[in-house]
Amino acid sequence: MFTAKFNDRKRFVGQASGKRKKQLALARIAEQEKSTGDENAPREVGAAECVVLDGGGDAHFSHRLQVEPRPVLCDIHDNQQEIEGASASAKKLRRFSGADDLQNAQVPADVPAEPKRTWCIVECGQLNSLLSDVKCPECEAGHLTIRVGESMGLSQELALCCDSCQYRRSEFSSPRESNRNHMKNVPFDVNKQIVLYSHEIGSGYSSVEKLCTVFGMPVMNKSSYQRIDKKVNASILAVTNVTLVETVEHVNVAYRQTFPQGRADVQFDEEDEDAAWEEDDGILWVDVAFDGTWHKRGFSSHYGVGVVVDVLTGLVLDFSVKSTYCHTCAMNKEKLEEMTPAQQLRWEQQHRAECSINHQGSAKSMERDAALELWGRSVERHNLRYRTMLSDGDSTAFNAVAAAQPYGPTRPVTKLECTNHLPKRMGTALRKAAKDERLGGRGEGRLTKEKCQRLQNYFRSAIINNLEDQRAMEQAIWATFFHVTSTDEDPHHDRCPAGPASWCFFQKARAEGQPPPPHAEHNGTALSREVSHAVLPIYRRMTNPILLKRVAHGKTQNSNESLHNVMWGHCPKEIFVGKGRVEAATAEAVAKFNRGNFALVQVMDHMSLPITDLMEAALAKKDKVRIQKAEKATAVAAVAARRARCAGRQRQLEQQEDQEGEVYGAGLMGDGGE
Repeated sequence: MFTAKFNDRKRFVGQASGKRKKQLALARIAEQEKSTGDENAPREVGAAECVVLDGGGDAHFSHRLQVEPRPVLCDIHDNQQEIEGASASAKKLRRFSGADDLQNAQVPADVPAEPKRTWCIVECGQLNSLLSDVKCPECEAGHLTIRVGESMGLSQELALCCDSCQYRRSEFSSPRESNRNHMKNVPFDVNKQIVLYSHEIGSGYSSVEKLCTVFGMPVMNKSSYQRIDKKVNASILAVTNVTLVETVEHVNVAYRQTFPQGRADVQFDEEDEDAAWEEDDGILWVDVAFDGTWHKRGFSSHYGVGVVVDVLTGLVLDFSVKSTYCHTCAMNKEKLEEMTPAQQLRWEQQHRAECSINHQGSAKSMERDAALELWGRSVERHNLRYRTMLSDGDSTAFNAVAAAQPYGPTRPVTKLECTNHLPKRMGTALRKAAKDERLGGRGEGRLTKEKCQRLQNYFRSAIINNLEDQRAMEQAIWATFFHVTSTDEDPHHDRCPAGPASWCFFQKARAEGQPPPPHAEHNGTALSREVSHAVLPIYRRMTNPILLKRVAHGKTQNSNESLHNVMWGHCPKEIFVGKGRVEAATAEAVAKFNRGNFALVQVMDHMSLPITDLMEAALAKKDKVRIQKAEKATAVAAVAARRARCAGRQRQLEQQEDQEGEVYGAGLMGDGGE
């Protein structure tokens, strides 16, 4: 069995100028999937080898366009103003669509049109069946058969031999880049692509080994995999660096279009926080969200990542990977102990440039140090100043950045709170109080889990519905507190909004001239006096004017959380990896997050790998599905339905736990186990 690759199409760069359509039609996608899809051929009896065959058998060099091609998405309008109400994914991908660049791209006249390649899995015996009636070109009497020779990774030597004479012609089953610089160990294309495949699924060498084992193909040597893996990592980082440069350009344009009056004095004016600040040196002030994530749960990870995302555009601006582990250092630990101090010093100096350790301290401090690094290099690397830090407040990252004063004492950095994390902080404080002060459990007026979630939802609604007025936000939060402490005998609804449209049943009935209905029917059991006094300090702390001012912007860290999901999809937390793999996974996630799945095409072009029509169509389809899912998920009806389902599942779970009682916990079986 082998994988065949035929030269039946023009190369991507050869038709990018003028012949590539502005939009990829759905009919074309369906047709290509039907006509060029992979097919598993039957296996030849007695043949165990699997090879990868190129129909032409020639090595091809990847000529590149003077302008890098970018995807043209099907569902995004040409007019930027028409997608103002679209999802964040649609807006981000639209910024990198680059339709004009494709139309204006020119292929050098001296570069011949290179045929495209198509890969398919074929069993060896099937080709010998096709050759059964083909006569030898020399003796014209014997029959030709394909024999498998030496293997180099997944690429194997295929020899076309005659059974009657000495005729023999051989080619490797995969081409490779022309070795114009006389480099050693130039990898075959199929080996580079299989390593890139392992990056896409995030499983590393084990995925390549399992795939080859299932198909009975020759397994690539691990040292060869690691050598190619370094080149793949370098290509990913190079493409991501270009993407970040373009991202900064898009961010500059977006701020100047949104805030045309953006030039202002260098000093901050707290009453005009929405302005786009730009100084005389041309350095732009931007609002960013920052968050950290770790490769392993439980704050015992060797690797941590800090990411900065622009709040206005949702594009990733920069990232930093922190590491406390180096595989080379770990493998040479015993050897170093046997060396003299002078030898150790000499070894460390030689290894320093390649050492993966760039953080000294605990895993928890990685987020703080990553923030210091990102703020410290924003001007040098991107010509930007991050004037705000939108974060969850779980670490001391902001305090460290504020104390460091990366832009000088007259250019402070402002703290902003995430609109989603602040209500979660309220819920966490309530649940902690219910546990520590024994306010929860069964009984009338107790602070149950359901009541904590309800108060958290009230707190979030009060923030979201009063972003324009900080004083009204504070009043609305206190209104929810007194609303849940009210009873028929002692109502406290004076702070609740009045009128027939009020969410408060008491005020609504009063506005309609009706007697207020019983509290038990609409408000459930009110919090007891003991519980009310216990949670009062929490509400005072969470209604601090400084805290509410930080959340009045209404922005969230959803972009950071989404990036984390993409990142660890390329580098699962269950698999032990090195710093280079984490860095490559983060870079690949950033490139795809900003410009879509078409970033994979740029990585392959950087690796001098050809692009197929089917790949273009598949990547465009993935971006289209991404936009469709984002649009559906952000619809008002979808959000309401999702919250209703979540609340229903939570109520069902709590009812089941109440009915079953305590069935799982430490020491429930007893000391004797009887």
